[in-house]
Amino acid sequence: MTTGIEYLKPEKKRKGRGPGKKPALFNTSVRLSREVMDYFDQNYPNKQAKIREVLTNYVKSQTGETNDN
Repeated sequence: MTTGIEYLKPEKKRKGRGPGKKPALFNTSVRLSREVMDYFDQNYPNKQAKIREVLTNYVKSQTGETNDN
C-alpha cells in the first residue's frame, strides 16, 4: 500500500566518474579504407587506442594546442 507521498522522498543519486577520472569516451562508427585498417592492424596491437591518439594529435595541431601526451 502506498501513502501517496513517495514523490517527496529523495531519489538515490547515481555515482559519477568522480574527480580525477578520465573523461568518458563517445561511441561512434567510422568507415575507413582497407588500406588504413591494414596498416593499423599490422603495426599496432591496440589499433583503437592508436587511431584515437592519431586523431587527437591532429585535432590539437589544428587548434594550436600542444601535444603533451
